[in-house]
Amino acid sequence: MSETLAKAIANAVNPLAESLEADIFLYSAQIAREYADCLIQEARRIDNPRKNAGLILTTHGGDADAAFQIMRFLQRRYDQITLFVFGHCKSAGTLMALGADEIVMSDFGEFGPLDVQVSKRDELFWRESGLDIQQALDVLGAQAFTYFESYFLDLISSTQGGLSTKTAADIASSMAVQLLTPVSTQIDPLRIGEMNRVMQIAQDYGKRLSDTRSRPLTQKALQAITQLSSGYHSHSFVIDFEEATQLFENVREPTEAELAVERLLLGLVRSPLDPGIIKWIEPVSVDSQEVGGQDEQNTDEGASERASEGAVPGDNGQSTRHAEPYELSTGNSKLFSSN
Repeated sequence: MSETLAKAIANAVNPLAESLEADIFLYSAQIAREYADCLIQEARRIDNPRKNAGLILTTHGGDADAAFQIMRFLQRRYDQITLFVFGHCKSAGTLMALGADEIVMSDFGEFGPLDVQVSKRDELFWRESGLDIQQALDVLGAQAFTYFESYFLDLISSTQGGLSTKTAADIASSMAVQLLTPVSTQIDPLRIGEMNRVMQIAQDYGKRLSDTRSRPLTQKALQAITQLSSGYHSHSFVIDFEEATQLFENVREPTEAELAVERLLLGLVRSPLDPGIIKWIEPVSVDSQEVGGQDEQNTDEGASERASEGAVPGDNGQSTRHAEPYELSTGNSKLFSSN
């Protein structure tokens, strides 16, 4: 990476860390136990941690246990947590947002439902939503009543009162049951219990992350957890800024300084990387006088253009998947593949 671009990134991130009195972390990867360990290692290697933390999070989701572990660690170590959402922050990433004291969400930012994905039986790669069976039961129950009502009214009408209400109800019930039995027998009660337990785990974690020293659990937080876990009918549903403000109490738009960080790191934070990056953005001492005003402006513009293409440029002009001066692929940090 060019020296001027490195200084531009440092100039953008350092004032943000100073204003928030925060250690800034970048997490662009899936959420898993080994990745949680990496972030914890990154935080523990800071000799003089600041009082607060800023987490730039980009993920398609992953392990709810790991999401809980990460946020619990940050809550335990820091007074306040600011979550920066400059791209996808889905599923387990949304669960982590419940533990943040403040959420900064840009135009690119989006959350997703707490719709836990579990391995599909007899399938190696396919996964299914934890809500699938529950929605199937809801549809089946509604359809059963519709069939019963239709048969019952038809019997009463066609016989012109020749059948008693009880007899018509018994016949209608039998017809509805016979029609739906082939479908209902395919539902495994144990699978229903498994799915309900998985969904309940996500809700339990959400309640615990929302109940902190500085933010006791509120009724709005409980409503948000319920809505996130069962109120959306698609795993890919986009929860944008307006929707997020209805769910969370602490959402705001980014400042100009925060937008500058987004522009410079957009290739890392728009979508999660594979291999991923989990890194403390270490403060860099930069003599801003060495960078001329026009050169810095040109650097910012070039960085924004290249970042919008999905990568941060390297020394040779070729795109790379990590950015200096933060040495995102060295030290205790690791590059992870989702495979």
